[in-house]
Amino acid sequence: MTAYADQKCYGNIIVFQRFDDQAMYPYFVNPSNDKAKKGGEKNKTIVIQKRKQKQYELLAQKKIEDVHTKKVEEKKNFDNKKQLDAAIAKEILENGEKKWMVQVALAANQNKASTVQSQLEAKGYKVVTSATTKGIRVMVDPANDYAIAQIIREKIIADNSLNMPSAWVFKWASLTPQ
Repeated sequence: MTAYADQKCYGNIIVFQRFDDQAMYPYFVNPSNDKAKKGGEKNKTIVIQKRKQKQYELLAQKKIEDVHTKKVEEKKNFDNKKQLDAAIAKEILENGEKKWMVQVALAANQNKASTVQSQLEAKGYKVVTSATTKGIRVMVDPANDYAIAQIIREKIIADNSLNMPSAWVFKWASLTPQ
């Protein structure tokens, strides 16, 4: 009987190495049909599971890419709309029809603006409000002529029941339809 120093298994091949020489002697094992079938079925099951896992990973990646693409498109559309709105506003301010307005207040919130608006409307003035970054601008309807706007301003200041001692006239170009 020969003694072996090392033995390694590679699937259906077992490799022996003797103590007395450096040669390697492969030994081929014939698998039985039952083992091959079971091994084949196991391998198929493993392959199918790996394939499903890969498909799930690919679907998840596709969903992430779709969400990212959608966000990029929304941002692009928002930026384009913003640029278009800015161009329209610039055109209106530079070339649009400007009227003279009498601003009577800059209210901190909508409730205060509504109070001032109702006071002025009760006196027969047509009032327009406009939101700004500093508050709600309350203005009396535009006049085509500076002199008429100045008369309206003086009339509002002189009316003590309104309690609006300061009002000012300025050129106004509305960016929204009124």
